[in-house]
Amino acid sequence: MQSRASSSRRSSRFRRPSRTQIIRHVVQVVAFLLMPGLFISTFSALGDVGSALVHGSFSPGSQAPSLLLLLAVLPITILWGRFFCGYLCSFGAMGDLVFFLTKRLRPRGLRMPERADRLLKGLKFGVLGAIVVLCWVMGASIDSSLDPWSAFGMLATGNFAASLGVGLVLLALIVVASALVERFFCRYLCPLGAVFPLVSRGRLFKNARSEERCTGCRACSRACSMGITVHEGERVRSGECIDCMECVDSCQPKSLATSAEPAVAGTAAALATVGLVYVGRIGAEGLVGTAGSEQAANVATQGQGAYADGTYTGKGQGFRGAVDVQVTVENGYITDVLVTSYQDDDEFFGKAKATVIDEIISAQGVDVATVSGATYSSQGILEAVANALGVEGDAADDGEAVTTSEQDQDAADETGDSTTSSDASGLDLSAVADGTYTGSGTGLRGTTTVSVTVADGKISDIQVVSYEDDQQYFEHAESTMVSEVLTAQSLDVDTVSGATFSSNSILEAVANALGVDFTNPNSSLSSGGRHGR
Repeated sequence: MQSRASSSRRSSRFRRPSRTQIIRHVVQVVAFLLMPGLFISTFSALGDVGSALVHGSFSPGSQAPSLLLLLAVLPITILWGRFFCGYLCSFGAMGDLVFFLTKRLRPRGLRMPERADRLLKGLKFGVLGAIVVLCWVMGASIDSSLDPWSAFGMLATGNFAASLGVGLVLLALIVVASALVERFFCRYLCPLGAVFPLVSRGRLFKNARSEERCTGCRACSRACSMGITVHEGERVRSGECIDCMECVDSCQPKSLATSAEPAVAGTAAALATVGLVYVGRIGAEGLVGTAGSEQAANVATQGQGAYADGTYTGKGQGFRGAVDVQVTVENGYITDVLVTSYQDDDEFFGKAKATVIDEIISAQGVDVATVSGATYSSQGILEAVANALGVEGDAADDGEAVTTSEQDQDAADETGDSTTSSDASGLDLSAVADGTYTGSGTGLRGTTTVSVTVADGKISDIQVVSYEDDQQYFEHAESTMVSEVLTAQSLDVDTVSGATFSSNSILEAVANALGVDFTNPNSSLSSGGRHGR
């Protein structure tokens, strides 16, 4: 008996991949290349719908992209099982690859004890619960630089610089852990992996075990990438099963069987999911386009709006490059936003576009929330629209605004399209005593606080005390604006293109510290700028 078990261990460790595994790995590679962030998009879609339901803001039109993505993934998971995890999840594929490449470096017999494995599997439900309460219910936002999922998505799409941060460190730790414990993240930390076990336990597709043929070698349990004790019970009922079929392939007595050919079933489920995802995206574009038309029709009946009629173009910074848009204003209202070019990945940009544009038309401005899981693309669209409308001044600087008449251009100038942010050409500090003063201004996401030192009737130093805008944008503004104000001894300086909100917040904070009148252009667009870029 010991000889048989030893032989079984050797065969399971060095056996050639079966046809099922070859097909599964091919599907994993294709999914990694075509949809590296599908796992992020799926969980984000779940969060979008869940948050909207909790806060009573659910709308089939605005939630169409998320709903269609969930309809592509969840029904197949409920009926067939977690083929998504075993075939389509790029993060899981990464774990599989790491475990495979390091198998000869691991000590023989290294395996997580069953009791510890069961306890640790509860962690992912804690992670899911924390996200539901903090993000979906309370509305807290998680900085993407802290998220290993986002870091992986950035690396997978080639954006190495943007992936730097705490999230990348956590990702590195997960990779190391994945070399020791197969599918470490999937087993213990994945919040989406906590959702799927809850919905897949009643699946129709289950591996069955024949007690008559079973020799008790436990090769099936050792081969299971999710640490399931497959050798116990007549069927694999655990919701942790990802339908990788490793247990079936490792069973030499062939005591394990499936209700369908594994390769056919797994591939069919994966292809069905992919097909529904793409169909859903096409449907979402149509639904959002209809919703946008309805919003435009509604606002057109409300009298004269705040914007100058015309067609404007603007540019913003997305995840991988520039986003260009064309904004149409009729009767003073934004009636259409057309994306003319972008460089982000279709999967993420399509999700952002499908939601953000409709929200912009509905809100008649860019004071709208970014789309979870597509934040950078959302920010690119919002920045481009803001620039097109001229509030940030970038479109006017570049001569990109195309209005229907000179009167329209004059009206645009009067409503805040000026490239400068100051009410005065210079500063008269003769009445300001030497000393250090503190002031605050409003940026895109919140308050900016600065300290201003005055010596001999001039500004001698400006220090930023605190800010709430995104670091990459604020630091871009800070490095230029402080120098410009000190050099010019004036607030009549150009804002930094691509970081105008942060630039204006610094100017307002300096003016506030010195007691100088200043009108912050941010307020006309973002009402405090809690959302957007």
